[in-house]
Amino acid sequence: MKNPKKETRDVIAKHVRWTEALRVVRAYHPEVTIILPQEKIQIYPGDDVRGMITPAVGVIRHALDAGVWQWHGYTAESRVKQVRTLLSHYFHYHENSIHPAELDLMIEDLLFVHKA
Repeated sequence: MKNPKKETRDVIAKHVRWTEALRVVRAYHPEVTIILPQEKIQIYPGDDVRGMITPAVGVIRHALDAGVWQWHGYTAESRVKQVRTLLSHYFHYHENSIHPAELDLMIEDLLFVHKA
């Protein structure tokens, strides 16, 4: 038996690809934030890194403290490393946007001092 020819997924109308549909939504509705699973939030030099990661660090810390996930260690260093790894799934830090040691200090401050 022959496999049927694969066609693009129709979203808005026949033969309109979902990527085109998302482009239209992004262009005409800037109040809607659409982030695809493979996309990451871009952090460029000069961006407010702390302001951008603070909500994510708060959600991650809350989830880990609540037992949704498990902490992989008890030291500050191991917890910072775990949160940094989780943040790397959502953020892409462009060159010169933040030094890795500075990011670690910021995460540690958000985890332990300010309780994001």
